[in-house]
Amino acid sequence: MNNHDVQELWFQQDGATCHTARATIDLLKDTFGDRLISHVNWPPRSCDLTPLDYFLWGYVKSLVYADKPQTLDHFEDNIRRVIAYIRPQMLGKVIENWTSRLDYIRAIRGSPLPEIIFKICQVIYSRFGLAIHQNDHQARCRFVEWAQNEIAVVPDFHKRILFSDEAHFWLNGYVNKQNCRIWSEANPQVYVETPLHPEKLTVWCALWAGGIIGPYFFKNDERQIGLHPSKPWQSYARNHI
Repeated sequence: MNNHDVQELWFQQDGATCHTARATIDLLKDTFGDRLISHVNWPPRSCDLTPLDYFLWGYVKSLVYADKPQTLDHFEDNIRRVIAYIRPQMLGKVIENWTSRLDYIRAIRGSPLPEIIFKICQVIYSRFGLAIHQNDHQARCRFVEWAQNEIAVVPDFHKRILFSDEAHFWLNGYVNKQNCRIWSEANPQVYVETPLHPEKLTVWCALWAGGIIGPYFFKNDERQIGLHPSKPWQSYARNHI
């Protein structure tokens, strides 16, 4: 990625408090200007619109435990390798799928896609998600309308969005509910045991049609970074832009 590329890209992040800190927003605006999709225009509880949630994290977690890593360093190497092997053709399909999701969400008036389930090590883990509110439907409809209007003007608009997110990867295979959930009108009564002090990596990536930025790793205690996306982005920007 060079400076010319950045001038044509949009940056997306969800509305998590750490993402909307002034230092983070200032850094992103310095780089992307008004081409920022964040808490003001990104609809809440919309993991079904984030390629990292509906593709990347589930795909990576389905492969990184194959050789049963015993250390965080081994685990980190596995994650790096799996992400590095993701081909541009696959990313292209993932991004094109995003436009189909816009059509579907518009057709169902902002409701979430029926089921979001991630498969890890041949076991299906699911967790009941927070109830989606009417205001969420409206926010999702507004975003879909805006995005489709942008695509009507710039047909490859969806290929110019850097989608960003972070996820926890537990060494023992425990799955974080943040990245594994289903939406339902009734509680499916699924229970997952939570280890007391599991070793984990927090992984940050940004994904777009041109490739994947990252992964950036933070071990065990995410309080060291506060899940602050400006730090990995600042590191990347300093070295590559």
